[in-house]
Amino acid sequence: MEGTRRSNAQIEKELGTVAYFIRKKRKERGYTQEEFAKLSGVGLAFLKRLEGGDENLHLAKVLQVLRHLNADLYPKEYQ
Repeated sequence: MEGTRRSNAQIEKELGTVAYFIRKKRKERGYTQEEFAKLSGVGLAFLKRLEGGDENLHLAKVLQVLRHLNADLYPKEYQ
């Protein structure tokens, strides 16, 4: 089974969507980036890069932040 290849623009858009979601949820809960980084167990620099849409991040840490928001990230075919 051959998957469709995504363009760089599509990947950046999806990363931006994750970044937007995390930033939005953090702000809704009233946390600063520093507070939320500590609560979710990641460094402040990592959270800033994550919210900025950096595409070179450790997936395990991204999932750790999402779990703290009670959110999951999994392949679209499993939705």
